[in-house]
Amino acid sequence: MKPSLAQTMKEKLQLPGFESKSPAAARLSDPIVDTPMLLTLDETLPYDENPRTTRNPKYDDIKESIRQRGLDSPPPVTRKPGEEKFRIRNGGNTRLAILNELYRETGDEKFFRFHCLFRPWDAVRGEIISLTGHLAENDLQGQLLFIERAIGVDRARALYEEEAGQPISLRELSRRLGADGYPISASHLSRMLDAIRYLLPTIPGVLYSGLGVDRIIKLLSLRKTAFQCWERNYQQQEKELPLEFETVFQDVLSQFEGDAEEFLFQRFQDELIAQLQKPLNLGYEKILLEITQNQDQLRRSTPILELPQPTITFGSVPQGGSSTEGGNNPPQNPVPQSPSHQTGGWIETSTTQQKSKEPIKPQLTPPPLEQMSQEEQKSRLDGHVASPVKTSARVEKMKREVAALDGEILPDFAANALVAIPVQAGGLNPISDLWYIEREIDNPVTLRQHIAQLAREVASSVKAPGEFLDVNGGVGFSYRHPSEDVEVTATAQHTLTLLQSLSGSIAIALKMIQQQPELQAEQADSLADFEFAAGLGQILLGQPYVKDQSPENENRLGDGALVKLFRIIRLARRLIDLEIKSMANNGPNSPS
Repeated sequence: MKPSLAQTMKEKLQLPGFESKSPAAARLSDPIVDTPMLLTLDETLPYDENPRTTRNPKYDDIKESIRQRGLDSPPPVTRKPGEEKFRIRNGGNTRLAILNELYRETGDEKFFRFHCLFRPWDAVRGEIISLTGHLAENDLQGQLLFIERAIGVDRARALYEEEAGQPISLRELSRRLGADGYPISASHLSRMLDAIRYLLPTIPGVLYSGLGVDRIIKLLSLRKTAFQCWERNYQQQEKELPLEFETVFQDVLSQFEGDAEEFLFQRFQDELIAQLQKPLNLGYEKILLEITQNQDQLRRSTPILELPQPTITFGSVPQGGSSTEGGNNPPQNPVPQSPSHQTGGWIETSTTQQKSKEPIKPQLTPPPLEQMSQEEQKSRLDGHVASPVKTSARVEKMKREVAALDGEILPDFAANALVAIPVQAGGLNPISDLWYIEREIDNPVTLRQHIAQLAREVASSVKAPGEFLDVNGGVGFSYRHPSEDVEVTATAQHTLTLLQSLSGSIAIALKMIQQQPELQAEQADSLADFEFAAGLGQILLGQPYVKDQSPENENRLGDGALVKLFRIIRLARRLIDLEIKSMANNGPNSPS
């Protein structure tokens, strides 16, 4: 019997549905565009290559804020290929750890589930994007240690080299990091990689306990300049095994492993130089001089290493005493200090007849900050002010913070004036500060003695003939030409003319010529030169006291203008040095 239509339809409707022959998907594919999601703590993992390895210094503050307000800024997440759980993408490991901690403490569901933004994983550059994102997130908040940044950058370099298939230069690394949102200069990258190579294996505890970038730069600079001194002077002794500089450096550095707060750069420098004396067969002061002479060439505006602050005599080797390491903004580009003239371990002060032979200890640095009262600190600051700057403290602070991101440390005037050495130059009267005048020499007699001795040293530096005599008037010295004719270089002649114009002797000679018409006619050709030389002393110094004329300062440059003139000279000398170096490297047609 033929089945009825109703029966046929019923049987067809009861047949099983179509089955897919492809395997069932374990989970849905990830979105291909940025997508908001609601995730739980069980589904979210921290970023496993996070450059931060120490506790966030603001951890407790962030935790309290999330406890009271909830998660105001959910971290972005992503998912790596092959992983089941999501991961923090670029910045947010601290917030994720706090959510886990708060959920364990309270059991509140608002800490267990959170809204976030999912961002797709880049199949080619995912690791680089995540790493540079974490670096930028942490670094812009100023929360990463220098060594953590350095290790993160080193990891990024490895990823870039893997991407490029070949090693990349520091300049190329800097360019790629900048393109990925983490700008940093090649010079600062070099310091980071040097810190990993030379410092991290020996003093990891010091670095991870917070050794600042200023002292790290000083350590690296000291290592480099000491190595240059080693290469110039080391000679293997007979019957001795060859000695490597890195062995000496690492052995000395390992003695200072510990906490960053206990690390004293001055003590390390003293110990390193002491260990170099025997293999180099040089004295402490000679090694120190060679090291400091290279500082200005090595660094453009980063701090120069501190010189030892002797408390005994110049004839003895200073031992590793304590020094103030708290200042973060040491001065820039001081003049290297040369060895002082030694007379039985003491420095003698020159006088007119060399009457006093009593030993006088030089005060090379201002007294320690903790030994100065508030009134003394204010007096010292006021003594350094030629003309006050008009930028606000907030603007200066922002300028220093922006420069610090690139590894540059701008000078802090107040800190430097109180605890640093703005400039150094050796001699019988060593210069430890260009502008500030110590109380012990702030009297006419001693000032004239110092001026005369400095004039002698300047003339001696250019091998100028003749003799400088101490006088009780004027600025303290007069020049006596040599009794016999001697050959004088142009540099020496110009230097002598400058010194004589400062002494006022040319102004006196000009006045005599102007009072005698017959002399004025004879000297007409050279009168203009006399007037310029005499006027130079006037605008720089003013009129010193002489027998027939009272001192006056009306026609000289103001203090602010004089400081700017010093700065012009300093910058112009640096400009010429750079152009000489550029022409040596690129040829005479490329002075820029």
